[in-house]
Amino acid sequence: MRSFVIRTAVALFLCVPAVAQAQVCVTIDESHDTLGQDDRIAAVLLLNRQFVAAGEQVVASCSTPYVLAHVKLGNTIAVTLSGPKGNREGTALGLDDLPALYSQMVRSLETGRPMTGLGVVDRTNVTAAQATAQRVHSDGFFYTRLGYGGIFANRTYGVPSFGLGYRAEIDKIAIDVSFLNFQISNSDFNYAGGSADSASLLKLSGLYMVHRDANSTPYFGGGVSWGHTSIVESRPVAYPSTVPGSTYTYATGGDGSGLQGELTAGYEFARATTIRMFVQADAILPFYSVPSQTFSSRGVLLGSEGRWTPSLVMSIGLGWQRGKK
Repeated sequence: MRSFVIRTAVALFLCVPAVAQAQVCVTIDESHDTLGQDDRIAAVLLLNRQFVAAGEQVVASCSTPYVLAHVKLGNTIAVTLSGPKGNREGTALGLDDLPALYSQMVRSLETGRPMTGLGVVDRTNVTAAQATAQRVHSDGFFYTRLGYGGIFANRTYGVPSFGLGYRAEIDKIAIDVSFLNFQISNSDFNYAGGSADSASLLKLSGLYMVHRDANSTPYFGGGVSWGHTSIVESRPVAYPSTVPGSTYTYATGGDGSGLQGELTAGYEFARATTIRMFVQADAILPFYSVPSQTFSSRGVLLGSEGRWTPSLVMSIGLGWQRGKK
């Protein structure tokens, strides 16, 4: 008798969840739904299938049904599902996209996770609307620039400069890739004043545009480049000396190359047109040094050192957009 009571109690305990489990049914909100009758029937069947997959008991009618509505405009379908566990909304791109959206809605209702993010998404139910990336439009143009600058070594060498590049602007941020940026001395190597040359062979910078939508805006930023600097130091002209034993000294130049840090500030014009203009200042700060050796007039090496050779360039740029009308 005692064992019979225990078995009966266990059986009743196991049956409680099945009895207590709420039944699920789905109806169409005909006053707000814009799909055709055949599509409505198919939508209910597909949504019922998702509830069954989630472990729910689906019936034809119940006291608290889930109400489904579709509003179609063009190829876009706005879907609303309301019921005992809450309300969910989503967007499908066409009828073929509805099953994946129903899957996400049911998972969201069953787990309590929001529709946003990746909480209810897996590789089987990504909608076309989610797979279509919403990209921010970028505005890009090629440019060339000319200017004048100074290379700072044992003294300041004034040199003309030029360069090429491409700039892509996204909202307030711009990515600038420039190359073949040269500062070339116009002095002859044999000239007593010496000469200097510098180059940023490839430069990558990030720029901040102060006024995103304005036709003209200041900007500033910085980046890194790979560069080269060459210095030919001045050599004094030797004159006959009237002082016995007197000597003079001179320093040689050298070459250095490596990474460089670059700081940029400028002002861009005519941003509403396909032709761009800008004025720009660049400070080039090399992470390397240029060697220099000091000799006496008799050719005796007196010492050597590495010199830091930063440079500053002011330039005017002209840009154009390809394929724009």
